[in-house]
Amino acid sequence: MEVKLDYKDKFIKDTSKKIVFLDIETSLVTAQVFRTGNQYVQAKQLKDTTKILTVAYSNLYNLEKQGKKSVQILSNRFSSTFKKDPHDDTELLHKIWKVLDGADVVVAHNAVFDKGWLHGRFLELGLPLPSRYFLFCTYQNLRPFNMTSKKLDELSQTLIGTAKLPTDFELWARCSRGEVAAFKEMEEYNIGDVYDTLFKVWKRTAAYNPIKAIDFTNPDSKDIVCKVDGQYLVEAGTYRNRASGLYYLKYKNPRLGIEYIDRYNTNSKKAGTGFVRAHV
Repeated sequence: MEVKLDYKDKFIKDTSKKIVFLDIETSLVTAQVFRTGNQYVQAKQLKDTTKILTVAYSNLYNLEKQGKKSVQILSNRFSSTFKKDPHDDTELLHKIWKVLDGADVVVAHNAVFDKGWLHGRFLELGLPLPSRYFLFCTYQNLRPFNMTSKKLDELSQTLIGTAKLPTDFELWARCSRGEVAAFKEMEEYNIGDVYDTLFKVWKRTAAYNPIKAIDFTNPDSKDIVCKVDGQYLVEAGTYRNRASGLYYLKYKNPRLGIEYIDRYNTNSKKAGTGFVRAHV
């Protein structure tokens, strides 16, 4: 079951342009230790701090209409200070700040990681935080469901038949040494994460947790619509609350099978006026 939006609808089109899908890749840190093996490394043993290497992003509308080629890449490789310090992410952060500041929704997998590191670096650089946006996490969206693994790569293989590009520790080490070829590989990997996995996993799973879904409801519409795809619902009888004995109008999304019930019982004058909630 896949979410399909009506991009001919101006509200859906405009809304989708402010929904940003992104993924970040962070740097290694260098630690001073006496030996190999598992050990506790204190912050004072670190010679440097975590920086952002690359950020790949695109908005929902462009991903749907242009596919993988719509994904933009920000990389320290393009920085004016790259040869001196391949970890210098200052220019990258100023650019992604503008993207986040213009977004209404940001979609990522394990999204607190991406948001946390970006906002943490903004703080360290003394930048103000971008305008507030709704954070949608494709990992947290699946919390109600038991699965063998909810890692993005496993979800991609299991649900949509795609996979992340293979990488290893050495790629991050090569980036730390400032190898241009390594950064190009990282950029390709990062771009693939956004289109081939993140975007497609979102489309495949968004309808299964409608309570947490991105809201595509047009506040100016007089129709009763599904928040997941912003399209009409059809009446599907009534629902009886066992505790109170009251009846509520029931609706259904004929495209995705999602059920809704009215927020007001049938005795209320507000029943049938468009105030509904997903019934899951």
